[in-house]
Amino acid sequence: METVMVVEVLGGHGRVRARHRIAASGGEVQCTVGRGARCDVVLDDPFVAAVHARIAVDAEGTVTVSDLESVNGVEIGGRRLHGVEQVRLADGVLRVGRTRLRVRTEREVIAPEQPDRGAPSWQARASEQRVLAAGVAASVAVTVFEVWTGTARPRELATTLVAMLLVMLALAGVWIALWALASRVAFGESRWVRHAVIVFVVYAVLSVVALVAEIVNSALGLHVSSTVAAAVLVGVGASTALSSHLVNASPMRARIAVTIGVTIPAVIIAAILWTQTRNENRSPSHIADHDRILPPALLWRRGLPFDGFTAELADLRARADARRAFVEREDPSPDEDDSE
Repeated sequence: METVMVVEVLGGHGRVRARHRIAASGGEVQCTVGRGARCDVVLDDPFVAAVHARIAVDAEGTVTVSDLESVNGVEIGGRRLHGVEQVRLADGVLRVGRTRLRVRTEREVIAPEQPDRGAPSWQARASEQRVLAAGVAASVAVTVFEVWTGTARPRELATTLVAMLLVMLALAGVWIALWALASRVAFGESRWVRHAVIVFVVYAVLSVVALVAEIVNSALGLHVSSTVAAAVLVGVGASTALSSHLVNASPMRARIAVTIGVTIPAVIIAAILWTQTRNENRSPSHIADHDRILPPALLWRRGLPFDGFTAELADLRARADARRAFVEREDPSPDEDDSE
């Protein structure tokens, strides 16, 4: 009966750089690891001794490691051991010098093969590129529309449009490059197309949804605060983008990445809303502006009658006086402190 083990030399990101298959008849197989030519697994690592360690696998598939009086010892489970004999290797991974090794045996449980029902890799890349092209086109169209509807002077339209497009592309390029660098460090590949898809698709969808929400808010007369609506939309978009970036650029689990991606924007936006609301409540002259001016054809629900509008207008002074009194009670002026 032949006993077999495979020693894998791991490189960066856990990728296999070399495999050594060692077999022996009988119930046990063993091999030596080191820099010397007489070793079974030869490593090009200056921190490894000529004959550094011995790896053995018995008939039951148990892997043990022995240190052969090396200077740097062997590292198992995060602990560096010197002069040990037949230490059991539970997960099959050890470090000698600065080289990681993984030992596989016949008793290893292999997952079943996955059915090949997907498209070839070049088709998957082509699909990502098509989605990226659609996202860039939609983002440019949304930016053009916002600049066109927000520019008061027609002669400044071309200059403003070019400046906005350049700023958008520059910021997106820097953002994509940073996440591509993170992916390169974590997985050894940039995945820049995927990160670009996330940026442009989220921006385009968020801009279209924000525009539709503003029109519906004004057309139906819902009077939802534009600040709150914008904060909610930005929070959803930022959470989606950040979670997607973390999933594709970090080795953390998807659940943890999504939790972090949702928590960070939520905390930041909540702090900004709280600060802004507090400042507005302390300002006697603040008047909330809820609605956009729309053509009459888009107004599905009419506003207040003239009498009701006049009554609300007359009430502005009373509300401003009440707010001023509240602010003075909370933060009295220096003159009042001296008079007391």
